[in-house]
Amino acid sequence: MNIGSSLRRQAILLGRRMKRGLRFRGEEGGALVEFAVTIPLMMTVLTGTASFSLALYYMQQLGAATSNAVQVVAAEQGLTTDPCATAATSVTTSLSSWKSTGITYTMTITDSSGTSTTYGPTTGNSFSCTAGAALLSPNEPVSLTVSYAYTWLPVYKFSPSSALTSTSAFMAQ
Repeated sequence: MNIGSSLRRQAILLGRRMKRGLRFRGEEGGALVEFAVTIPLMMTVLTGTASFSLALYYMQQLGAATSNAVQVVAAEQGLTTDPCATAATSVTTSLSSWKSTGITYTMTITDSSGTSTTYGPTTGNSFSCTAGAALLSPNEPVSLTVSYAYTWLPVYKFSPSSALTSTSAFMAQ
């Protein structure tokens, strides 16, 4: 009976050792490898999502500033000598934290005969069209297009630049 129980005990110990050896064989660094593969992908997705969200936020700000600027130009018909400079000042005031050298302006003024005159594109604060003041007519559209060179957040030193563009039109009353 001692021999049988001793053999049984040794068989159980041998079975446990074999299970332990088979269970952990080749899996010592599996979690570390999965972590090393997953983290760069997760960081890329997270950075891309943040950059895309910022681009949408900047696009919203640019649209509001452009709309405001074209309304100011239309409202000041006959009171301004340079509608383009008025629009540029309004945009740069609304977007004071942005670099003005990255902003590009184009303005189209339609006179009373229906002829459209386009001024620009001009980059920076030097947007001027003194001849455009005489073209402003009641019930004729004034269109302003503003573009901004947006630089995406860098993902692995890859940082492309693209233009965010907003166009607004308003009729002078």
